[in-house]
Amino acid sequence: MPVVREHFRSDDVSEAETYIHRSYGRVELDAQDLVFEESSVGDERFGLRRLDIRGGYSAECDLDAVIVVHSDAQYEWEIDGERGDAAEPVLFQPGYTLACRLQDTRVRVVALPLGALTELARTVYNDETLAVRFDGGRAVDPALLRAWRSASTLAFTAEESLDNDLARASLFRSIAVSTLEAFPLLGDRHERAETVAQQQRAYRSAVSFFEQNASLPITVDDAAAAAGVGSAALRRAFLAHSAAGRTPLQHLTAVRLDAARADIVATAIGSLDDLGEIASRWGFTVSSLTRQHLDVYGIRPQELLGL
Repeated sequence: MPVVREHFRSDDVSEAETYIHRSYGRVELDAQDLVFEESSVGDERFGLRRLDIRGGYSAECDLDAVIVVHSDAQYEWEIDGERGDAAEPVLFQPGYTLACRLQDTRVRVVALPLGALTELARTVYNDETLAVRFDGGRAVDPALLRAWRSASTLAFTAEESLDNDLARASLFRSIAVSTLEAFPLLGDRHERAETVAQQQRAYRSAVSFFEQNASLPITVDDAAAAAGVGSAALRRAFLAHSAAGRTPLQHLTAVRLDAARADIVATAIGSLDDLGEIASRWGFTVSSLTRQHLDVYGIRPQELLGL
C-alpha cells in the first residue's frame, strides 16, 4: 500500500479557487487576496492534511470519510443545522454536507475512510457486526481528548517516516483507536472497554507464554489455551494489539529467532556443528534459520560464526 504525498500552494485567487473546488466541492471566495497552501500524506487507511490560509473563503463538501478538524484560529462550520468552530478538535462523519468558512488560519485534518475505520473497530472490539457511527462531534472526556491530541501530534510529527510500512501501520492504529475512544461512538462504551481489556490480557498472556516456552514444542493453540481464549480470538487480539503487526505464529517465530541469534553470538567461531544444534533447538532447519536470520538481521548466521 504505497503512501501518497501532495503539496499545493498558490497566491493566485483563480488558481486556488480551482484547486479548492476540485478537492472539496463548491467554493466561494470573499477576499481579493488569498494565499492557499495544503500538504497531505497518507494511504487508503488514513490521511493527514495541513492547511495554511491567508485570506478567507467558504466551501461545502460531501464527506466521504470520518474527519477530525482542529484549527488555531477562524474555522467556522455548519452541518445538519448545527454550527461551531474547530478551536477544539471536532469530528465529522460521512452522510452529511459540511459547510465551512476559513479566515487567516492554520488547520490540521485527520481523515479516516469509513471502511478502514470499521475494519479496525471490529477487530479491536471483537464485533464483526459493528457499524461505526458517532453520536456527535465533540470528545466525550478530557483525558481521552488529550490522548487523541497526543496521537495526532505524533502522527503529524512523524510524517517523514510514513514511507515505512511498519511505521505507517502503527500510526494508523494509534490515531484510529484514539478516534474511536475519544469521540462518542454509538453503542455500549462499557462493553467495548471490557472487550478491549480482555483482548489486551489475552495478548499479554500469550506473549509471556511464548517467551517462557519458546524452546519447547509449543503451538499457537497452546498459547491460546494458556490465555484462556480460542485460537481465532487470539489472532484477533494480536491483530488489535501487536505493535509490529504480527500474528501469533509470527511472534513465536520472532521470539525463537531472537533466541537462536543470542546462542549464535555466544558460540565459538568456526562451530559449524553447533549451528545445526542451535537451529534444531529453536525449531528451525539450518536453511530456514539462515534465510530468516538474513531477512531480519541482514547477515547470514554462518558469517557470525566465521564460516
